[in-house]
Amino acid sequence: MIKKAIIILFVFCMALAGCQQAEKKGDPETKDKAVETNAREATGNEKEEVESYSLKGEEIEKEPAGELFQKFIGKKELAENDEYSKAADEAVAEYIKEIKSTDTKDWDAEQWAKSIIVHLRTDVNGTIQPIKDFEVKYDELKLPDGRLLQDVSEEELNEEVDKVNVAVLIDASGSMKADVPGGNKMTLAKSSIKQFSESLPDNVNVSLSVFGHKGTGADQDKKLSCESIETVYALKNYDQKEFSDALDRFDASGWTPLASAIQRAEKELKAASDDQTKTFIYIVSDGVETCDGDPVKAAKDAKKSMTDLQINIIGFDVDNEADRQLKEVASAGGGKYTSVNNKQELDEQITKNWKESLGKTTWRFWLAGNINDINWASVGMSNELRGLQNNHITSRNRELNCMKAALSELLSNDLVDLNTENAISDLIFERTDAIKEYADGVHSEKHDEIYDTADSLKEKADQITKGLDL
Repeated sequence: MIKKAIIILFVFCMALAGCQQAEKKGDPETKDKAVETNAREATGNEKEEVESYSLKGEEIEKEPAGELFQKFIGKKELAENDEYSKAADEAVAEYIKEIKSTDTKDWDAEQWAKSIIVHLRTDVNGTIQPIKDFEVKYDELKLPDGRLLQDVSEEELNEEVDKVNVAVLIDASGSMKADVPGGNKMTLAKSSIKQFSESLPDNVNVSLSVFGHKGTGADQDKKLSCESIETVYALKNYDQKEFSDALDRFDASGWTPLASAIQRAEKELKAASDDQTKTFIYIVSDGVETCDGDPVKAAKDAKKSMTDLQINIIGFDVDNEADRQLKEVASAGGGKYTSVNNKQELDEQITKNWKESLGKTTWRFWLAGNINDINWASVGMSNELRGLQNNHITSRNRELNCMKAALSELLSNDLVDLNTENAISDLIFERTDAIKEYADGVHSEKHDEIYDTADSLKEKADQITKGLDL
């Protein structure tokens, strides 16, 4: 009997030890259930995080749009009032329908506010990000070389202005005696060239050469006229009296030795220039080469000899053949060709294109006519920015009204009492105020960028004009 009792006790102990060991190892089925429960809890936490809301502007901006907002409103957020109102009403109606099937008897004001917000909130980032992304760019303020004024560095502004040598060539062939609207071609050409030369900066040396000013257009005078290429004002700074006297020394007369005139100007410029000198040849002509030269080849050779050379030509009242040839000459010389037919066009091209081609040395001319664009561009960008801000304000106000409509429906359906409704309203208004404060800050920062950039450009303009002694 005692032996039987011992055996039973032994079996009992062994069974007890086995249970303890199994408990330590963990039942696989029990373990899987625990993981599943944790996963559910984790998923629930993630959902809770997604459906949370903030009362801080920078955090609100990151929140996703509400499910009902996306379903019923979405792209209609900034639509006309009738279209938007219909969509908003549908969203509120759906919200009330869902709430009526939800157990809300123990909800406090914070839970109600959370429910309204996460269902009906807009995509705040959608109207704030465009304000942040707005590019402050003064597109109209391009320098003669094509760059924006705002892209010019302070270091470059402080660089010494390049030395520039300019050779002006004027065609004095017989056809320049003709009249065009505004006056005599030769007289007008002299006047425009004088205005151009007297407005050059101090760092620019200018020479004046004339070709075809001797003899006549008769065959017997061809040799004399084709050899008549004369520098009437040697390369140096502009002197008003000397330059005017030089212009008075010739008149329209004979043939057109354009190629030889380019070759002579190239030699004179090369003798007076170094590697740091910018060189230009400006030509006013009204016809093709008539002295058996090749002006296109002359321009190519000159450009090859002086890589920093640019040949710019104005065709004055030219025919189709002359227009074609002069265009080819300018292209071969790395410059620009323009055709004019009257005094106004001639003045505009000489004062605009010729000066602009000088590059940095003409910033003062460019600034004189464009400095007011800074103010106009600032106003224009400010108006564009205001348009983006208005979109945000519309979105923000509509969101608030939509949430207030939902709250009103809750009250009228006796789902919340008046005290709770007031508390919910306070939270919704607190959210709206937080968005407003944040958005106003974003707008203000971008608005300041517009006018700070404008001030910076004005300082650059002052520095440029001071450096060029305007």
